[in-house]
Amino acid sequence: MIKKLLSITLIASAITANAQSFTGVYTFSSVATGTATTGFTDPTPVTIATGVTFGSFSAVGTGTSASTNPGAAGRFVFDNWPAGGTTGLDVYANMTGSININEYYNVTLTPTSSYSVTISSITFGVRRSGTGIRNYAVRSSADSYSVNLPASVGTSTNLSVVSTNVFFWNFDATSTSADLVGSTITLSGANFSNLTSPISFRFYGWNSEGTGGNFSIDNVNINGSVSVATGIATLNFDLNSNFNVYPVPNNDGIVYIENKNAQELSSIEVIDVFGNVVLSSKNETAAKIKLNLADVSNGNYVVRINTVNGTTTKKLVIVK
Repeated sequence: MIKKLLSITLIASAITANAQSFTGVYTFSSVATGTATTGFTDPTPVTIATGVTFGSFSAVGTGTSASTNPGAAGRFVFDNWPAGGTTGLDVYANMTGSININEYYNVTLTPTSSYSVTISSITFGVRRSGTGIRNYAVRSSADSYSVNLPASVGTSTNLSVVSTNVFFWNFDATSTSADLVGSTITLSGANFSNLTSPISFRFYGWNSEGTGGNFSIDNVNINGSVSVATGIATLNFDLNSNFNVYPVPNNDGIVYIENKNAQELSSIEVIDVFGNVVLSSKNETAAKIKLNLADVSNGNYVVRINTVNGTTTKKLVIVK
């Protein structure tokens, strides 16, 4: 969460001001296997930052659903991706498989009210089993997932970029005991700048060497900045410090929001780790606001507070 003072100079109507950087980090640390099945959605608490809501990763498609549980703990990994690779073959031109747009890992970022978001890059680690995928790519909802996003691999000798922004695992014999790092998506232009609507990214894998071959991603970092967009004015305020949500952790579902300066609130939303709004309240002005979450399941939540001066978020943990 952004802790620093949010000092905003608002200049011209509909012009953004004072962009603040963020990095959404996905470690998949809560992904589990065996009896602790975690299914197709990463249960790890997501990054919290003012101005943008980070959704959880999910695995989608007939291939990834061959197993109802990730293939390993602590990373996002499923098997049964599109075939086309041959064990021992390292020549991309001789591989026969192709991307299946219906099988992917998905994540969605949503700008909060009164904010605009710019996404600059995505970096992540990859891993494969002995008969796993040899190719992967990332696409976005900005063009309805029609084009691979700009790909690079830095100084890695085990990875390369082939064709049109297709990542390639160079050597079939490369050890998979640790992630190969360096996969980078670099973003620019109108499709990824000053966004006020949700944007989704999908990670596709193919040219697997066997039905049980898997595709693993880990330590995904989504980098960008967030700005406030509003009319002509000059305001200086510490929006984040104006509010206090308590008690945290909460053991009875009765939550209070302290509105220290009695700011006018357009809405309050409580959001679960999947991006679902489990409770909402509109037009609050009281200095102390009560929320009844007695019927909400235990877990990690984000309280999104929308005011006339912008939006801030607070973390909430319910353990009843």
